[in-house]
Amino acid sequence: MKARLYIFVVVAVFLHSPLVTAQINNPAYANYLLVGRFGEICTMCEAIVYCDTDINATPRDEMPERGSFTVYHLQTRTFWSQIATIWEWFITNFNSESLAKSGHSRPAHIYKVENGRWAPPEIVSAHLSLEPAFVTIGAIRIDRIEGRWLEAQDSQLIGFCQRLPLWTSLEHIGQQFPEPVFEEPLQ
Repeated sequence: MKARLYIFVVVAVFLHSPLVTAQINNPAYANYLLVGRFGEICTMCEAIVYCDTDINATPRDEMPERGSFTVYHLQTRTFWSQIATIWEWFITNFNSESLAKSGHSRPAHIYKVENGRWAPPEIVSAHLSLEPAFVTIGAIRIDRIEGRWLEAQDSQLIGFCQRLPLWTSLEHIGQQFPEPVFEEPLQ
């Protein structure tokens, strides 16, 4: 009986401690790309990021039917990456800065569209961090604060990116590729 009471008290104190503020919901990151009202994109969530060379960063509600652009479909985190979130959550209770800096990786599909023609997806790994505020996908970076689409090596501006609604974007992608795309394992 004493052991149960002890465990209950420890858990209650831990849950009500002021240290239990994971960076994922930190108001300092509220306006970042891929951060919503519930915090950073969750482990089981997907997101669509649309990027084009429009220097005016025209806001969009949906993917265009024509033109040249790139779509990044950020997938749910892998099994082991999701398991790591348990450790991440524990660590953020003591030091949220380390998680903001280390970020996390997840699979992503890159769809390149040239003059309305969709190339088959390239399957890569995307790395999301809050400090510095970037999504890094291969040779590019997306600035999570201003939405700038950049060359990773020299930070040369390519264009601008924004998050699009998931379900309508997936429907649009599905129209381009009616047959399922079989994923290759990430290395």
